[in-house]
Amino acid sequence: MIYLLVLLILSSCGIKANPEPLPEPLVEIRRLGDNVYVRSLQGNIQVEGFEKLDGWFMKEDKEAFCFIVRRISGKSGKFCVGKSIQKKPAVILKENDSNLLIEASGFPSYRLYPLSDGKLDILNGAEFRGIYRISRDYFRRCYAITGVLDAVESEPYNFCVEAKKVPPIKDVERLEYQTISDKIYLIWSYTPDDLFKEFVIYKDGKEVGSTQSYMYEDTLPEGKTTYTVKVRNKLGFESSGRSITYSP
Repeated sequence: MIYLLVLLILSSCGIKANPEPLPEPLVEIRRLGDNVYVRSLQGNIQVEGFEKLDGWFMKEDKEAFCFIVRRISGKSGKFCVGKSIQKKPAVILKENDSNLLIEASGFPSYRLYPLSDGKLDILNGAEFRGIYRISRDYFRRCYAITGVLDAVESEPYNFCVEAKKVPPIKDVERLEYQTISDKIYLIWSYTPDDLFKEFVIYKDGKEVGSTQSYMYEDTLPEGKTTYTVKVRNKLGFESSGRSITYSP
């Protein structure tokens, strides 16, 4: 009775007991070859002995080991990983103009990851069994394939898919100029296709503007000046360009 009375008095005075610490960390653990990756699925964490890297904690160690994950303002948990798989999947690549066929062997299943600047995009891996097809586009793409055995992934097999040949970009036609007072107007004609984005104007080799119209206005140059109009498509590629020279 006295204990209950004390609690009621403390509560009425605004004094509260210390909050319970947050529960143990909830994490995702991935082993890819010699590298072990850990990321939090709930709250902020620290992983002892690991390096922070692009939202993951990473450590290179091919042997089996255990480690401590501490949840910020919470409890700690102990986790363990098995030793790495040293071999890589056997991969055959069959490429044609439109796609790349991947035939992998040596493991029950595989994961394909995009590679950017030598780093695996771990969150965007695609799992497959034996055969996988990649569509080629107009940019060179690089990937890594790991073999998966009992939730452990092997050393990655890295490769790149060469870009498709960019379709020819036709240049503008009937490029000419007119001068009115202190202005010069470049005028041209063009029939755009589905990939057309804009016209890019160069002045003596230096880019000075872009437009989707068929005219460009500039201050009248004081001396001999060469203008070049190029067509830029949605892929970022440009045509060879058509040039015209103004002479005062």
